[in-house]
Amino acid sequence: MDTTNRCNLRCSMCSMRLADKDPDRKWHDIDPDLFDKIASELFPIASVVGLSCGAELFVNPNFGRYLDRLYRADVPVREVVTNGILLTSENISVLLKSPPTSLFVSIDGATPPTHARIRGGADLDLIISNMMELISERDRRGMRYPTLFFSVTLQKSNLHELPDILKLASGVGAVSVGVVPLVPFSGLDMTGETIDPDSPEVSRQIRLAGDIASELGLIFNSPSAHSQEKLLSCPYLDNWVYIDPDGRINPCPHWNTSEPLGNMSCSSFHEIWNGPAYTALRDRISRGVYTGNCAICPEMSRSGSEIPKS
Repeated sequence: MDTTNRCNLRCSMCSMRLADKDPDRKWHDIDPDLFDKIASELFPIASVVGLSCGAELFVNPNFGRYLDRLYRADVPVREVVTNGILLTSENISVLLKSPPTSLFVSIDGATPPTHARIRGGADLDLIISNMMELISERDRRGMRYPTLFFSVTLQKSNLHELPDILKLASGVGAVSVGVVPLVPFSGLDMTGETIDPDSPEVSRQIRLAGDIASELGLIFNSPSAHSQEKLLSCPYLDNWVYIDPDGRINPCPHWNTSEPLGNMSCSSFHEIWNGPAYTALRDRISRGVYTGNCAICPEMSRSGSEIPKS
């Protein structure tokens, strides 16, 4: 879920760039009462909760309150995704009061110019310093969590820096590097940056990165082999939801968020999960009928086509 629809960066491949051009866009944070409703209904039945997805958690001044609610709910896996810029000393202190189990930092270059070009001018040196301060303070307090992960959106601009990203991860104290191929949003003109995970050069770079990860003792989650093959069923529909700051429920990370399946500001999760929109979607997928968002899903088709803007 996202507790805000705001972000401090405008990354090259992010639909946030499109939102800036939307005259009807209203920048805001989640209503605390709505968050409490979501938490009371979903946290007790969830095995994994992420408090950030498409936006930046640390721009929400109430992020500490939401981390604390998640921590006290004792959800087994508690995740935060950040671009790392706002991982200041003050925010680190708040984070460690109610630590998530996993902190994913988006790193898309091993060199400052590459990372800045992809990540909207973000200062890689500052992010590295922030991560090292977090790990140092966590260890000083004798804490186990959060565990630090790197998240890489693999594209032509950073492909050849992937091995060095692994070395950077090891140097700052990360335990894992996860790599996902770029999926372009319509309207961002990013199709030229997409890669074929099964091409010889991409495969070579991934193998090299895997070898380096083994030497450094890192977990390396790379694009799976034969990734262009069509999936037999939706990997999200039965066990995954995305909730935006307005309480709208979406069934997968590729869904056009302007077409939600329900809204928790006016309905319960049970009503939405078992309601007509979800029932109809499950029925279509079970019959192999892919329409609307599903017709252009990059995971079901593996076509590399653009997905609709959110």
